[in-house]
Amino acid sequence: MSTARALQLCPNDHPPFLDLCRSHAAALELAGLDVDTVFFGAPRGERLDGATYLAVERGTRHMIDALRRHCARQCYALVVAHRYRAYQVGTRALRRGDATLLVTVAHEFGMFARARRRWRRRLLARDGWFAGVSQAVVDELQRHDASLTRTLVLPNPADIDRLDATRLPRAAAREQLAIPQSVHAVGMIGRLHPEKRPLLALEAFAAARGLPDDARLVLIGDGTLRASLESSAESLGVGSRVRFAGYVPDAARYLSAFDTLLFASGATEAFGMALLEAMVAGVPVVCADMPGPRSVLGPQGCYFSGDGPPQLTSALERVAQMPDAARTQLCAAQRAHAERSFSVQAVAGIYRSLLSTGEPRRRDGS
Repeated sequence: MSTARALQLCPNDHPPFLDLCRSHAAALELAGLDVDTVFFGAPRGERLDGATYLAVERGTRHMIDALRRHCARQCYALVVAHRYRAYQVGTRALRRGDATLLVTVAHEFGMFARARRRWRRRLLARDGWFAGVSQAVVDELQRHDASLTRTLVLPNPADIDRLDATRLPRAAAREQLAIPQSVHAVGMIGRLHPEKRPLLALEAFAAARGLPDDARLVLIGDGTLRASLESSAESLGVGSRVRFAGYVPDAARYLSAFDTLLFASGATEAFGMALLEAMVAGVPVVCADMPGPRSVLGPQGCYFSGDGPPQLTSALERVAQMPDAARTQLCAAQRAHAERSFSVQAVAGIYRSLLSTGEPRRRDGS
């Protein structure tokens, strides 16, 4: 008897979607499916093993035709469409007579904020599920389109075994990032973009008096704000203690370099993959108290509220001054929460339940 197949669709393999599709493929395989992954664009760098790249960068019609050719001789039990473009192309390319369960995953807010998209969804009307990576995204989907009745939370999975195997030891990670071995290091991973609020992080770090005098702030990522942030660091008097590491491929490998991970993103953040990777790595997280990030951290985070530096400064100081026993307990709780709710095995359970009953397993495992 042949194994049922799943098709995973994604517009491109730009970060973080190469890793996300790799982890979803692992979860689907654990659920008992053979997996085909299709990216509409060309590979950006590293290729996902076994994936097909249609190399159609633009033009929905061309993407639909290319996907139809790819799927012409194959029937799929499940199709997972990441983001709106994959949903739009997938629903039009798949044969209507196939008994295919379609799951569309919203990785950020706003999938159906536009009236045209809501109209098109009703026109295409195909049975399936609309998933959000967090409950906050699901709630927003339903606020924009009350006719969406089949929704579920399908979180980004973490391949914990892979993360553990590829993570560098602390000393090697610090050497690679040019961080002195003895200092207290606060890391921040993400684009240098206003949505990530790197200026808030910089101002809060500069104002901290409860951190060691030689503490470092290390920003992994690049973007349009880099030049202005470098200038701000100098004007705030912390230029020598802020390291702009630029874009670092597979940044999760370097998390062991940090004593704290700072996640300053605000209400626009739907999930926060860096949070999940830090939880697996045993790095305490300081995070804005927003629905998306809270859906990942649960009660294990050190949260700050407000948009100004004082609350964030206080949170950074609390983590830096945490006794070793409390720190160890927090890191263990973070890791256990990640394994229970976000591992490849946990997400495989959701897929398995969808395939066997047509309904998702609830977050409590029932």
